[in-house]
Amino acid sequence: MKNCCMEKTTKIVMGNVCFIVDGKNNKVLLIKRNREPMQAMYTGVGGKTLPEESPFDSCIREAKEETGLDISGVRLRGVIKTILDGEDSSWILWVYTAGGYRGEMAKCSEGELEWVDINSIDSYKLIGFIKKIMPYILDESSTFDGVIVHDAKGNVIKDSIKTYPPINDLRV
Repeated sequence: MKNCCMEKTTKIVMGNVCFIVDGKNNKVLLIKRNREPMQAMYTGVGGKTLPEESPFDSCIREAKEETGLDISGVRLRGVIKTILDGEDSSWILWVYTAGGYRGEMAKCSEGELEWVDINSIDSYKLIGFIKKIMPYILDESSTFDGVIVHDAKGNVIKDSIKTYPPINDLRV
């Protein structure tokens, strides 16, 4: 009989990604990554959740660190587990949108920040799994979760995404 506790375990990192939306101008803030993995590809702002942080607090901190902006109207859109195919790497990503912000945008050490028209977002070189979940992120009529297996360039190999009724308008 195989001992379940002796199987190889995968390191799982918890993090967040936030898409700051300027509804008045129909734009979303993206970052074009300036380093690997997935260099020169676009995503939202975010990063690792520190051990003492909640996912929400991590989102607020990462947005401030990467953009200089204080975000508000933060809404949980979904939770995605990403798995890097063939590697010992997996992330649990809490996915948020922020409908408000104040302050001056700062230069970001992680890459180039760019306000992108929501209607033309598909023409940008989004990380593959971000492109896969973008319709769910922008659709406020549901919440989502799932698993995405991707390669080292972020291309989706397989996915399982489910949608649910929206969480009762949890905004801060």
